[in-house]
Amino acid sequence: MAGVRESPYPAEAAVDSFLSRHQLSGDAVLAVLLALPLGLVSVSLLRASDSPLSLRLLAGAALLVLHACVVPRRLSPLAAYGVAAAAMLTLVLLPPLHDPAGAYYPAVLLPSSLVFGLMLYTVSGRLGLLPGLACLAVALAGVVLVLARLWDPASWGGSSGGYDLVAWRIGLSAGLFAVTACLWSLGRLSRVRTLFLAELRAKAERAETDRARERAEAARAERDRISREMHDVVSHSLAVMVSQAEGGRLSAPGSPGADVFATIAGVGRDALRDMRGLLGVLRADGGTAPQPGLGDLADLLDHVHSAGVRVSVQEIGDARPLRPAVDLTAYRVIQEGLTNVIKHAGPSATAALTLAWRPDGLHITVEDDGTGPAGAEAGAGLTGMRERLRMVGGTLETGGRPGAGFRLSAAVPYEPRSLPSSGS
Repeated sequence: MAGVRESPYPAEAAVDSFLSRHQLSGDAVLAVLLALPLGLVSVSLLRASDSPLSLRLLAGAALLVLHACVVPRRLSPLAAYGVAAAAMLTLVLLPPLHDPAGAYYPAVLLPSSLVFGLMLYTVSGRLGLLPGLACLAVALAGVVLVLARLWDPASWGGSSGGYDLVAWRIGLSAGLFAVTACLWSLGRLSRVRTLFLAELRAKAERAETDRARERAEAARAERDRISREMHDVVSHSLAVMVSQAEGGRLSAPGSPGADVFATIAGVGRDALRDMRGLLGVLRADGGTAPQPGLGDLADLLDHVHSAGVRVSVQEIGDARPLRPAVDLTAYRVIQEGLTNVIKHAGPSATAALTLAWRPDGLHITVEDDGTGPAGAEAGAGLTGMRERLRMVGGTLETGGRPGAGFRLSAAVPYEPRSLPSSGS
């Protein structure tokens, strides 16, 4: 099943899968396998009998129909069971057969009659409760007819001289009713197991769908937040551009380049106005609060300390100024890592934050000695961080530490660069 293993035994799961996909061919093979031991013995007994040919042909036809009903037993269980019950009724009503040695026996005692037990098992496992009870009633009615047929051995040429007649009747009745009830109960148990596995499979598929939807929603929410924050960054850059253009125009108002600077400033102001309008639409609260960066790290650490988590900070290498988008991404990664420590590490956990300024970029590591997140699946926050880092060309790695704890490691390039979309 999707999302959950159906069986711990691969060979058993493969056989179940094959039989479920090829019901007709599988049941045809089963019919042949049953006909080899049961059908051949029944045919040999009919051939050895010196009963009238018409009687033997009728019994053989009933046995052939009974074996043939095995093939469609799962595709059309109710129809196959009805035909098999009619064949069994024919065998019960036929006169006794006899062989050259003088032994008499009812046709229903031929070995092929055992196939009807398989039909009862199948129909009780494939149909609902009420149709299954109706099929059980048919089987019990057949048991009563068989008992009536075999009740008095003398009536069909048998002899009761070697055993007690009461014991014969009690044993025969108890055996037939018990076998019928057991076969029907096993079929119902098989149906319950099938429905249970189907429900587990459906739950696993729903859970996997929910997880995929949550990951997609987390990524989409993070992209939305990134788009809002990028509007802030771009707006800041446009404001700087307008300011510089105005400065160039005022520094030399009569020069040929003054009109160019004025055009640049005008276009920049229009773009800035449009960006602020879009930002107002994207922001749910309509606010224009500046986005945080590594300069706000002290406030974030104070917040974490107030939550009861001790954090040690280590900085390796010489710090360098970051582009606004990269600075914001680095801050968000640290924020997410420390938030996970607060949520998952436990009340007595300690955390270590490392900022390594390397030639290829800023490497951020957040480690704790707590219990770590429950389960191996990435949460919505980590999914969002991966999406955010992907958009600036960074990477994120997470996992458990040797012994205990959790480790988050991110590489953030100094210059933002977009990567190909994973969905393209």
